[in-house]
Amino acid sequence: MGHRGTADGTGTHCMSPGESTVRRRNALVLGVVLCLFPALILGALDWFMGSARRQAAAEPAIFAAQSSDAVIARLGAPISAGWPIAGKVASRGGNGTARLVIPLHGPQGSGQLEEFAQQKEKLWTACTAEFVASDGERIPLHPVHAEACTVHP
Repeated sequence: MGHRGTADGTGTHCMSPGESTVRRRNALVLGVVLCLFPALILGALDWFMGSARRQAAAEPAIFAAQSSDAVIARLGAPISAGWPIAGKVASRGGNGTARLVIPLHGPQGSGQLEEFAQQKEKLWTACTAEFVASDGERIPLHPVHAEACTVHP
């Protein structure tokens, strides 16, 4: 059987400059992909976890809006929350605060709900909530158990 070598007779394979460049580029692409993929997965996981925290904090204000005669008169019934819920939630050990903007929709229109909420022992309470109609009309809401809030906006 013949010996597989290069034309130089040394038995080693010499890469052309083009092959070397391709291998370096492929290694660089692989390295970038291996670094970015976990970052993308962690970013998506963080976004979904944040979305779940915002949804939990928004529930008391959504209930207040769905129970408000003034908001029902404005949007019609049923009233549903839209997506995405925007804002910030800071929570640690079952205690925290949230400042959120929640899209609301009904058969007669839409608007957004602005909420400041407090979490105490894992229970969220809407401290302040105000519905803002698409034309700018503001309807203050009186959330259930707002008197339990110890932190105010």
